[in-house]
Amino acid sequence: MSQDNFEQYFRTQQISLQWLPILRSLSIELERHASVEDLRILFSNTGKKFAEEIAPRCEGISTLSELQETLNEFWMQLNWGWVEISESSAVVEISHQAAPLAEAFGESSLAWSVGLLEGFYDEVFKLLGASADMHVSVVMEESTAMSLRLELGR
Repeated sequence: MSQDNFEQYFRTQQISLQWLPILRSLSIELERHASVEDLRILFSNTGKKFAEEIAPRCEGISTLSELQETLNEFWMQLNWGWVEISESSAVVEISHQAAPLAEAFGESSLAWSVGLLEGFYDEVFKLLGASADMHVSVVMEESTAMSLRLELGR
């Protein structure tokens, strides 16, 4: 099986068939009625709210390794892929693999649907004590439908 075939197969398994046509139709309507910027803000706010689901599990976390392990348990339960977190000189790098955003809302939605993970991770780091001037943002030029690269920085 080629890598493309494998990826296509995997992506078709991410979203329940009963919800896929509804989510794709919702995506089309959202794009008709709002700008990419507004949709990204909406999804970021949704992601922040979504992070409340993991907030109790974040208590007592003191290392990026512990955070990564906790988040991966959470993502695996939801079938939302996995995350790798590392620290570089100026930012915390967040590599989220196999998030079902492109499959749920369509490839073109990534410009705004990534806001969900931006908001989610932003809120998680705020829960852990990140300062108000630190924010999570996606690095679009280094992201694909199956591999999203985000950074926590100023």
